[in-house]
Amino acid sequence: MRAVAVALLLPSLALAAPRGAGKARPASARKPAAPAPKKLAPEENPKLGGAARAFAKARIRVEAPGDRTEVATGEVTVRLAITGYALAGGAHAHLIVDNQPALQVDDVSRPLTIENLPPGPHLLRAVLCRPWHEVVKAPHAFALVRFWSGRRTPGRAGTVAEQQAWPDPRRALLTYVLPLGTPRADDARIAAAAPVAAASVGAPTSNDPNLGGSNGTDPPPPPPPTPPPTPPPTPPPAPARAHRARPPALDFYLSRAKLGRRSYKVRVVLDRAELQLIKAWQPRRLPRLRPGRHHISIDLLDRRALKVPGALNRTDRTFHTP
Repeated sequence: MRAVAVALLLPSLALAAPRGAGKARPASARKPAAPAPKKLAPEENPKLGGAARAFAKARIRVEAPGDRTEVATGEVTVRLAITGYALAGGAHAHLIVDNQPALQVDDVSRPLTIENLPPGPHLLRAVLCRPWHEVVKAPHAFALVRFWSGRRTPGRAGTVAEQQAWPDPRRALLTYVLPLGTPRADDARIAAAAPVAAASVGAPTSNDPNLGGSNGTDPPPPPPPTPPPTPPPTPPPAPARAHRARPPALDFYLSRAKLGRRSYKVRVVLDRAELQLIKAWQPRRLPRLRPGRHHISIDLLDRRALKVPGALNRTDRTFHTP
């Protein structure tokens, strides 16, 4: 009876076994594992906003010029220091002279020279930005320094000039960043870096064989280089699909103030049309605009919806859309 039971049980076990269970697949025949997706740094991760906790320790400082110092007339050397934020993947800093359109800075390892500065008091502001120019909204992602181009005007006249050009860093301050405006010919600019001269390699002047000569005779001239083969003509590229450009965004840095329904607000006037008041510190996507030139004005309002005093708390900017 036991032999009969075993004989009846063997076919059922064979049917229950999965197909290919007895065949081991070689390692070379297995599908390779998909590569792990590249991990983006916080600075270039579009899923993180400018106020993300990943940027809480971001800090920028203006090491030169010093605050309230006097520099040579016409230009100033600027040294920036950044910690807790990497200028990688397109992340950068914006440098704003007085209230002119921002200048982009991609490398702070070397000093910059700002030229085309008229004599008088000036203001320098630095803001950390994402690769797409969004402002980093960390407590120390902004720096400010005041200085004189040339000698300070003595007496009451110098004090009045400072009050008109310099904000009080202890009071609310609105720093406009986006949309990037169109600079004028007389605006300050970053001086172009001098090109690094390549080291010249000359022919040896000695006939010493150890120095490239040959037994007291001049070395023979090298043969002319063989011209590279002519590459086959490339077909013309396919025409790119026309797409509509995204509307620009408005962004700014706010110091010593908080936006809210019962607090400070930002008023925006775009092409003579007043937009809804901004009550939250985040980028504001502007409505779709026709290609061409546009004008935008922003004002910082206090809790009573009155303009906050200070020339820099209002900015007028002209920009172009494609």
